Amino acid sequence: MLYTARSRFFAVLALNLCVLSASGQKDGLVSAIVETAAGVVEVSSFSSGSLRITRGNKVSPELVFVEKSDGGEFRGRRPVFVNVEKREGETQVSSGALSATVSHRTGLVRFEKSGAGTILEERESGAKHVVFDSPENERLFGLGQFQDGALDIRSFPRSLVQVNTQISIPFLVSTRGWGLYWHTYSKVLFNPCKKRIPLVAEAPAGGGAAVRTVEVTTSSGGARESRREIAYTGAFETDKAGEYAFFFESGRSMARQQVVEIDGERVVENRNFWLPPGVGFKKRLPAGRHEARILAESRDEPALSMRKCAGETRFETESPLDGTDYVVYCGAPEEAISHFRADTGGTAALPDWAWGYWHCQERFKTQAELLAALRWFKERDLPLSVIVQDWLWWRPGTWNSMEWDEKRFPDPKGMAAECRAAGVRTMLSVWSKTAGESAFRSEMESAGGFVPGTEWIDFSKKEAADVYWKWFAKNCVSTGIDSWWLDAVEPENDDLHGRRLAMGDGDVYRNIYPLLVNMEADRRLRALRPGETPLVLTRCAFAGQQRHPCVMWSGDVGSGWDDLRKQIIAGLGFAAAAMPYWTSDAGGFFRPRGQYGDAAYRKRLVRWLQFATFCPVQRVHGYNTDSTPSRFGPETEKLICDQIRLRKRLEPYIKRTAKAAAERNAMIMRPLWDAPEGFETQYMFGQDILVCPVTSDAAAIDVWLPAGEWRDFHTGEPAAGGRVVRMETRMDRIPVFVKAGAVL
Repeated sequence: MLYTARSRFFAVLALNLCVLSASGQKDGLVSAIVETAAGVVEVSSFSSGSLRITRGNKVSPELVFVEKSDGGEFRGRRPVFVNVEKREGETQVSSGALSATVSHRTGLVRFEKSGAGTILEERESGAKHVVFDSPENERLFGLGQFQDGALDIRSFPRSLVQVNTQISIPFLVSTRGWGLYWHTYSKVLFNPCKKRIPLVAEAPAGGGAAVRTVEVTTSSGGARESRREIAYTGAFETDKAGEYAFFFESGRSMARQQVVEIDGERVVENRNFWLPPGVGFKKRLPAGRHEARILAESRDEPALSMRKCAGETRFETESPLDGTDYVVYCGAPEEAISHFRADTGGTAALPDWAWGYWHCQERFKTQAELLAALRWFKERDLPLSVIVQDWLWWRPGTWNSMEWDEKRFPDPKGMAAECRAAGVRTMLSVWSKTAGESAFRSEMESAGGFVPGTEWIDFSKKEAADVYWKWFAKNCVSTGIDSWWLDAVEPENDDLHGRRLAMGDGDVYRNIYPLLVNMEADRRLRALRPGETPLVLTRCAFAGQQRHPCVMWSGDVGSGWDDLRKQIIAGLGFAAAAMPYWTSDAGGFFRPRGQYGDAAYRKRLVRWLQFATFCPVQRVHGYNTDSTPSRFGPETEKLICDQIRLRKRLEPYIKRTAKAAAERNAMIMRPLWDAPEGFETQYMFGQDILVCPVTSDAAAIDVWLPAGEWRDFHTGEPAAGGRVVRMETRMDRIPVFVKAGAVL
C-alpha cells in the first residue's frame, strides 16, 4: 500500500524518461527527482501555483487530493506538469507563479513567488520532520479547531490528533503569502516542546487529596462525579529573556482538567468532562529560575515541556513510517485556502433550507416532546429550519442499535412528516459505534466490522460499511428524516492509536477516520435519495472533507465567558484550515445547574446566540437542557427570538455567501489577518459584514475597524475605518458593521 523510497524513485524516473503531453499543456515532466547529498527530493504539483515536496514514503491511498469524474464520483487528482531548470549546485522546479529551489548539497528547499522573492524556506529536514523559517513579522493561522485560545499560531505548540472538541487538519496559511498542507494521516506535532520539566507531587494538606464534585454526562443521562486533585511542582531555568512555548499533557487519552501556573500566575485553567489530552501556551519570561505548578486529577500522569521560541515553524509526523510529504501554495491566505479546497475536491453545497435556525437540545425524550417544541415555534410564527433529535432514541440498554424505542417514538415516520408539513426539516443523531445486545451489533460482529478492542465501526472495511448502511437505510432513512447528526466520528478518545484498521496500522491512519465516515455517508445518502443534497452535522473532520456536505461543530464545551471566546477563535482556526461550514453549541454544552434562573448564565446564552447568528449555522444545544426560549424567562425569551428572526432576515446574504463558498471556494468566516493584538475574536462574515462578539460581562468594549468606510449594521450610521472605537454593549445586540455600499 505504501511505496518504498527506492521503488518510487525508479517508477517516477521511468515516467520522466518519457515525453508526456496533455490537452492544453506543454510537453514536460510530471515530477522532478532531485538527487542531493542529503537524499532524494521529489518535487511535483497538483495544480498551477502549488508544489509538492516528498522525501521517503508517500501518502497512500490518496484520499485528500481528488477531483470529480464525469459521473460525479471523486478520484485521485492527477499531477500536472512542472518546469525544471538545473543550475550550478541547485535545481529549480516551478509551477505557475511558485518555484521550489532544491540545494544539491543540503537537500533543503526554498520557495519563491514570481515578483515577490522568497516566501518560505526550509531550515532543516529529517526522516519525519521539516523545520521552516518564520520571521518576526509573520502571522500563521489554521490547523483546525483547538481549545487553546490561540488564533495566531506562530511558534505555538500543538499536538494534532482527533478528540472531542479538537479537530486536527494539518493545513495553515501565512501572511507572508503561502499556505502549507502537511500531507499525512498520522498524528502531527506542530512546534513540539522537547525539554521536559521534572515534576514532583506535593504532599496533600491533611494527608488526603482535595475532592471536587462535578456534573458529567453518561449513557443514561446526567450524573455527579467526585474527583481528587493533586498538585505537582517543577523548577526550570531560562538562559535568556524572551518568549517561551509550553505544552501540558495529562497522560490520558482525554483530560478532565488543565490547570497550570508559572511563577504563581495561572496561565491555563480548563475544567470539563472532556478535554483534549494536551494543551499548549506561550509566556514571555525573564532570564533565571522559574517554578511551574500543576493541579491534576489523581488519575493523571501530568507532564510539562518547554522550548524557547526561535523564529521557526516545525512539522513532525508521529508515525511508524518514515517520510515527509507536504504541499505549498503561493498567495494571500484566502487565495491559498481557495486553491487548497479546489485541489481537494472543491466545496460541497448545502441544501437551501440549511441556513436558518436549528433547534436542538440534549434531548427530546419522546416523540411527543419534539412535536410540542415544533408547535411552540409554529404558534409564535417563529422561523425554524431544522429540529434535531439527539441521542438515546434507540432501544433501552443499547447504544445506537439502529432500532427506535417504540414506546417513546411510536411513529418516527409520522413525526418527520408532521415537521415537513410545517416547513421544518428533521435531523437525527446516529453514531459510528454500537453497543449492547442488538441485531445490528450481531450482524456487525459477524462481518468483523469493529476496530479491534473497541465498539467503533471500521469504515475502511467495505463489509462493515455495507452492514452499517443497510441498517441505517432500513430504520433511519426510511422514516423520512431529512438530515443526520453523525456524532463522535473522531473516533472518541483517540481510539485508533495502537490498533489496526482494515486499511492498515491505526497509527498510520490515526487522523483520517472522520473523513472515511463522512465520505461514505455522502456517497450512500446520495444513492439512497437520488437528486437530493444530503446534510450532515458531524463532530470532526480532516483535510478534503469540505467536498462533502458536512457541518462541523465544536463538541462538548463548557458555558463560561472564556469558553465562548475560545469557540470563536476555534471556529476561525477551523476556517483558516480551509473548512467552510462550522457551528458550536450556542450557550455551551455543559451548563450550570439551575441554568433557567441563573441571570449570569442567561447573559452568556444570549451573547453566544448573537454570535451564532453570524456563523455558517445558527444552532443551540445544551446538556440536560430544554432549549425552548420561554424556559429562560420573558426578557431572555424575547432576546433569543429576536436573534432567530434576525437570522431569517439575513438569509438572502447568507445564501449568497454560501453560494460563493460552493462555487468559488470562498470563505464564510474569515479571521482579520492583520488585526492588532487583542481583537482576535472579531471576524468577517462573508465579504461585507464585520462581527464583533461580546465575550465578557462589560458595559462597553473596544472594536477595531479595518481601513475603509463602514456603517453600523443596527443604526446605519457611517464609521471611518483604520481605528479603534468604543462600543456600548447593549443586551439586544452585538457590535456589527457593514462595508459602505454593500447590499445585504
